Amino acid sequence: MKHILVVDDELGSRESLKVIFSETYAVSVTENAEEGLLVLAQQRVDVVLLDVMMPERDGLSLLKEIHEIYPDTPVVMISATTSVRPVVEAIQDGAYDFVSKPFDVAEIRRIVARAVERTVLHRKVTNLEGEVSRQFPVDGIIGGSQSFKKSVEDAVKAAATDSTVLICGESGTGKELVARLIHSASRRKDEPFVAVHCGALPESLMEAELFGHEKGAFTNATAQKMGRFDLAGNGTLFFDEVSEMSMATQVKLLRVLQEREFMRVGGTRVIRTNARIVAATNKDLREEVLDGRFRDDLFYRLSVVPIRLPPLRERREDVPALAIHFLNECRAGMDVATEEIDGAAMNAMCRYDWPGNVRELRNIIERLLVLNSRERVISLDILPEEFHQGPRPSYALSTGLTLHEAVSTYEREFIEQALKQAQGVQTTAAELLGTTRRILRYRMEKLEISSSVN
Repeated sequence: MKHILVVDDELGSRESLKVIFSETYAVSVTENAEEGLLVLAQQRVDVVLLDVMMPERDGLSLLKEIHEIYPDTPVVMISATTSVRPVVEAIQDGAYDFVSKPFDVAEIRRIVARAVERTVLHRKVTNLEGEVSRQFPVDGIIGGSQSFKKSVEDAVKAAATDSTVLICGESGTGKELVARLIHSASRRKDEPFVAVHCGALPESLMEAELFGHEKGAFTNATAQKMGRFDLAGNGTLFFDEVSEMSMATQVKLLRVLQEREFMRVGGTRVIRTNARIVAATNKDLREEVLDGRFRDDLFYRLSVVPIRLPPLRERREDVPALAIHFLNECRAGMDVATEEIDGAAMNAMCRYDWPGNVRELRNIIERLLVLNSRERVISLDILPEEFHQGPRPSYALSTGLTLHEAVSTYEREFIEQALKQAQGVQTTAAELLGTTRRILRYRMEKLEISSSVN
């Protein structure tokens, strides 16, 4: 049961508030500031109802102390005075809301319910942040390859600004980890980091999840609910796999990015937001724009600072350091004898393509520890089957090119063959390639392919 603390020197007021809330909440009543602080120190309090005018020490001075010691506990000020000054001072000093005596029972119940919901949501976000931070520690960003170091350097530079960042990379490359690095290295580090996994939320719920909703906005909307923008506050709002967002939601997000304001579903009040936006995608958003699946204006709003995370196969030199890091991290919470990875096993790991990237590497290490907990060394013979298969034919290895160069070369030849067969007609060539003319044109410009192919 949620806990309300009442601090009021008037006995009648204390008893009235206890009657109003005792059926729904656990209620503690105190008659002065010292008693109130004692309750706060001994018990977890979800909302404080604090009288403004009290002998010895008034409510406004107590409000300041509560705000300093318990900044996440909302305080609702109550007073019989009709003066505007205490209201203004209380709000400036961090009060959640202000109600006047005699109480409007429905109003004060509504205010307290919203305050309790805010406390619950804040604690959920804090707990989630703790869980994710343990799973994705920022100091666990590991990699000495030039490509990865460049990505991290760009992230640190972006953290010093409020610019919107778009992180691009395959699944498992650590996009959320880099987003958290940007947040933790920014001036917003003490504010919430709130993640929105766009692919996991159905379209019917997305708008309400982002912007919240008012009571009665739709069926089962029995109370006001804050959205992710509310929860982020002055912190960072991270949109993971933003390409999965529907066109309708893209329009609404674009407006928030442009105007820095939003309205809850079913609401009429405009709410300002100061949240910093970081987005991530495992798709080529330019191609999504060309194919009509992503708005070009939203793309340009999001990609103010683009950061590309290379897949693990493009930074194989980082595999040993990552493998040892995950070995030490996983074994710390397990009763295993495993202490190291031998040379043959490590070489096999470095040769492997890692289609699941860093996430797959961590999962493999954890699996090996679980299934071979009595082995002191991870050896080649206990690696999964995929590590024992012969090397795949490699275009890059046969020509001496890097993977990126080989892919680009093969793609260029493929497009040029299609253009030649289509006698230079791009629409026909696009049909041969199974794509659209817009995407073909984009790939031609990117690969510097002339429109006239001999």
